[in-house]
Amino acid sequence: MDDRQDTRPEIEPCFWDIANLKWPIKGKTKPDLIIFDPPYFKKQSNNYNPDGISGMSKANYLKLLKDFFALAHLNAKKSTQMAFINADWRDFQNTPARNETRTNSILINDYLRILNQSGWQETHIIQAPLSSERFQANVVSAMQKKKIIGVTGRYVIMSKKK
Repeated sequence: MDDRQDTRPEIEPCFWDIANLKWPIKGKTKPDLIIFDPPYFKKQSNNYNPDGISGMSKANYLKLLKDFFALAHLNAKKSTQMAFINADWRDFQNTPARNETRTNSILINDYLRILNQSGWQETHIIQAPLSSERFQANVVSAMQKKKIIGVTGRYVIMSKKK
């Protein structure tokens, strides 16, 4: 969503200070909808600030999400809904599927657990497909040879306050 302050002042983009998490919306107005699309854990971390969210340890990443969900819960109406855009993260680069471990993975059940612990209840889990453009012949061939399972979608977890 583009920042269009002149035509859509209700859309407030936010860049988080992860060391000092504060609710970004000023005033007493509470949102009807929160769209939360954080940088994914480790995915494309080379494209993000190394001190940012994507470069955190798994424990710190999940703690930050839990802290955000709790903060959003405190600052939301009873009727507020949240759309949390996310993807499973598996340590699968150059790793055959049968050799993957759960050690560094973050899966949808991890996200659902911390949402519920923070006072949210999921109402819908939507699978949003990704474009197949990235699966070009050379990429697919390399994945087949290494027996790597590719990711073809993202989740949108819709939640409401419990």
